[in-house]
Amino acid sequence: MLLLILLFSLATLDLVVGVSNDAVNFLNPSIGSKAGSMRTILIVASVGVLLGTTFSSGMMEVARKSVFHPEFFSYHALMFIFLAVMLTDVILLDVYNSLGFPTSTTVSLVFELFGAGAAIGFLTSIQSGLDPFNFDAYINVGSTFRIIKGIFSSIGIAFLIGCLVQWLARLVFSYRLESTLSKFGGVFTGLSATLIFNFLLLKGLKGSSLLSPSSMEMIQEHQNYILIALFAICTIIGQYLISVLKTNPLKYIVLLGTFSLAMAFAGNDLVNFIGVAVAAFQAYGIYSISGLDAHDLMMDAMAAKVPTPTLLLTISGVIMILALWTSAKARKVSATQIGLSRQGEGSEKFKSNPISRTLVSSISYLTSFIRSFSSPKFRSWTDSRFVTPVYEKVKSQVKENDRPAFDLLRASVDLMVASTLIAYATSLSLPLSTTYVVFMVSMGSTLADRSWGKESAVYRVAGVLNVIGGWLLTAVVAFVTAAIFATFLFYGEFIAVLILVVIAIGLIVRSHMGFSKKMKAENLMEDEVYNLSSTDDPISASRLLIASDLRRSAGIVTMSGQLLLSNNKRNLKQLLNEIQILGRRQKEIEFRLIRVLKRLEDKNKDIARMHLTAFDYACDFQQSAYVTVESEYNHLANLHLVPHGSFTMNYSENLALFSVYVSKIVGALENGEPEPHAELINSKRHIIMEINRAVEMDLNLYRSGEITTRQVHLQTKLSLELRDMSALAYRIHKVYFG
Repeated sequence: MLLLILLFSLATLDLVVGVSNDAVNFLNPSIGSKAGSMRTILIVASVGVLLGTTFSSGMMEVARKSVFHPEFFSYHALMFIFLAVMLTDVILLDVYNSLGFPTSTTVSLVFELFGAGAAIGFLTSIQSGLDPFNFDAYINVGSTFRIIKGIFSSIGIAFLIGCLVQWLARLVFSYRLESTLSKFGGVFTGLSATLIFNFLLLKGLKGSSLLSPSSMEMIQEHQNYILIALFAICTIIGQYLISVLKTNPLKYIVLLGTFSLAMAFAGNDLVNFIGVAVAAFQAYGIYSISGLDAHDLMMDAMAAKVPTPTLLLTISGVIMILALWTSAKARKVSATQIGLSRQGEGSEKFKSNPISRTLVSSISYLTSFIRSFSSPKFRSWTDSRFVTPVYEKVKSQVKENDRPAFDLLRASVDLMVASTLIAYATSLSLPLSTTYVVFMVSMGSTLADRSWGKESAVYRVAGVLNVIGGWLLTAVVAFVTAAIFATFLFYGEFIAVLILVVIAIGLIVRSHMGFSKKMKAENLMEDEVYNLSSTDDPISASRLLIASDLRRSAGIVTMSGQLLLSNNKRNLKQLLNEIQILGRRQKEIEFRLIRVLKRLEDKNKDIARMHLTAFDYACDFQQSAYVTVESEYNHLANLHLVPHGSFTMNYSENLALFSVYVSKIVGALENGEPEPHAELINSKRHIIMEINRAVEMDLNLYRSGEITTRQVHLQTKLSLELRDMSALAYRIHKVYFG
């Protein structure tokens, strides 16, 4: 009974972390295209999720008997399999959420069941004197590999269909939707709406706990007539919106698609979150009336089909909706996919790699080869259909995230294709991966839309490869972790349960604390960029931005020097992490700032030049700070001799001079009041003179053999980097104040 309560508690938590990763995928097309306000999009999705949960009853078979043979296990062993699966799932999904990586909750569930079932089945066979390598006895090998094959084959199918449909749609409509919609918009609206209704409301209703078999049979009997009527009605409505109301009907198609994909998600993926707990509840019901010991009761009855209570499904839907509205990690996962499918240039989350460069180069050559077989007239016509619109320069700047990442046509295609594929798989009780389908359809349509240009292709392809690699890693990690947890539970039983639960809670709490800190830093960076572009005084905004980075870098250098001299390696490692984070922040902000400065008025050209120069000096300052801290940490980590006593005294004094000197410059930048030029020059010269004297002393000590090569390398490097930072700080002051 305690295990059952624990499983439902974990299932509730799994709903939250699962929705944060998986459910957000159906929001991306509407969020990326700005089809409505965030509130409107969430309301539409919430209704879809709530209705979709009633379609999940048939899918619950996956957790109960599709991966392993329940009749092989006792009730005692089965509960530990379920517990190992749930613990692994909660931890794994939370890690992916924190990284902002979309992964498949279906893949994680299947491989967790596979790993835990295989581990306990193997150990049970040994304990019972059976052949442990007879996997067919306890693992449903055929069904498992059929599920895995279906999941991974969906990657290629979704990509190709998304690419083809989007290419055809763009040829018909081009990017000039205001002119082409009046000709073909009504038919496209009718076709899109009909496909969504067909696969979701007709085929998707199969297995619903709300409809009786006779009602479902009547709908299927008149399916063709219903489809014809839907197409005619939706086409007329779409054309009326275009011609009479002068409204773009694709906005409503996107919202309808969001609703339909939310229903498909809830119908197909709810099993990933509560299927294990529901199976445990059904197993407990069998155990409670059997009168047998938990070790003696074999779970043959679990192989029978058992409907899931509609109330339980509804409660699960409500929890998912609450998570959808409140999860910050969901927004981070969403931003990853939207960033990869964004139209045009922008800051890129992923770095290029040799594989992405090779793929882009190969595809470019292949495309050129194929185009050589078409006529110049056809190439000219197709190219004209893919000419992207240029956003007009507006005086009132907006944040980058407030502009559409792509247009409503692509969003409509993404939702139409993805919801169709997922709903069809649901109707066949196939555990298709919602994440894989939505993500790959989006990437296929992005490729067809020529959104990956020369400026972004290698980064976007690298991002896709990283995400797909993460999917493969999900399978391996889920299998291995669940198997390890199951083995630990098999031998440790309730003591092992307590230990694993404490570990899981600790990991999740730590993850959320780190995530909150990271999101706070990212939001601060967004605000800083926005303030620079929207303020009436960009010089002040620029100075404050540079001052903040300068203060942080200088503070880290001063603290790291003190930690080096006190031989504090642990805290020095923390400072190294902090300066690395600052460096990544500067790289992320650099590209955005260049585009912000591009939008400044002509009269502010000097401001753009001023900021770029100061920002370049600040980046150099940070790089010197990073080299300083890294050298100090590596020296201590490699157990080299501590710095010489004379260096310790000189470096402490120079750090004190440096700290006072930089504080004056930072204060001037923050207050807008320059420090006296002569005083700064004298301070800088004094610091440099003291540093040069210290370097000469170190070299003399080295020549006399009093310090080693490692010591002199560290001591001179720290002094020279401090000299460079002193010069850079003065240059920053000079940029703003002359």
